[in-house]
Amino acid sequence: MSGGVDSSVAAYLLSKSGSQLVGVSMQVWDYKKNSAENSRATCCSPADFCDARRVAASLNIPYYVVDFEATFEREVIQRFVDTYKSGQTPNPCIDCNSKVKFRELRERAKGFGCSHVATGHYARIRQSADGYHLLRGRDLEKDQSYFLYTCRQEELGETLFPVGDFTKPEIRELAREAGLVTADKPESQDICFVAGSTHDFVATIGGRRPRGSFITKDGTKVGEHDGIHRFTVGQRRGLNLGGHAEPLYVVDIDPAQDRVIVGPKEDLKRESFPVREMHLVSPGLRRRVAEMRSPFEFDAVVQVRSRHRGVKAIVRVLSETEATVLWRDDWAAVSPGQAAVMYDLENEELLAGGRISR
Repeated sequence: MSGGVDSSVAAYLLSKSGSQLVGVSMQVWDYKKNSAENSRATCCSPADFCDARRVAASLNIPYYVVDFEATFEREVIQRFVDTYKSGQTPNPCIDCNSKVKFRELRERAKGFGCSHVATGHYARIRQSADGYHLLRGRDLEKDQSYFLYTCRQEELGETLFPVGDFTKPEIRELAREAGLVTADKPESQDICFVAGSTHDFVATIGGRRPRGSFITKDGTKVGEHDGIHRFTVGQRRGLNLGGHAEPLYVVDIDPAQDRVIVGPKEDLKRESFPVREMHLVSPGLRRRVAEMRSPFEFDAVVQVRSRHRGVKAIVRVLSETEATVLWRDDWAAVSPGQAAVMYDLENEELLAGGRISR
């Protein structure tokens, strides 16, 4: 229970169904110490815990706050900082789901004697004879399956997404009907632990990167910058590089020489890109990879950002954890460090996902 409307309604729906519930909030970050407590866009802050506790009381279920700060700092914060400092773009929500919510929280749930973990994610799980299938949420504008590609089969079998079959307006209406205090609470931001500038956060926690140069692909220096951690591949705004015939984008980052390579939008185009740390979700794909004797290909819709709707591609599977994505008729800019998540051609079932590699 993050203290938001989605997890509140998830608890409400399960309570109505007769399930025995334990409400749990995760203490993952010292918001007071790190100046994020007053941000109205956080989740899992002390103020949010008060809302979660009030919802739990209204549903007459026990409620606890569990301390995951050490795990969160090691698995999410540190990776977030290190990834930015290496010239790549992290996705902390994926790390939080895989290393905290669906690992640490599941172990804690067993201590409570609970058989399942339920969250307020907009996603769906369908069971069939060959295993569990992870699907997009019915509300495609709120779909969060992209962040869940690291879920294992055994975890999907012990997970519930009660709000996945609803739209956001329907969830808010259910919260109002139930009299939940979170019914009209504003949305939380994606990076819950950063109250101000991401770049300042990275510099404060991990130390500032040295100044460096903006260069074009042919090596021409066109400006200077305050550190590569301030940029991500595909970025256009905030470069402050005027006077060029067309807008400039970040097309690559060279951490070894603290250089940000810039160019026109066309320079972002890649025919293919590598994926590492791949997780297989689809039972059929998992079986196919387990039996593979050589690389094979499958068609997919590949989503490379949380708000991206996906582009058709060929996924060439090299091993259980490595693949190459080849764009078909269209392309999308890719940022190393971000996730590439593969869906079926109906763009509904999540098949696999991994980290975009340089």
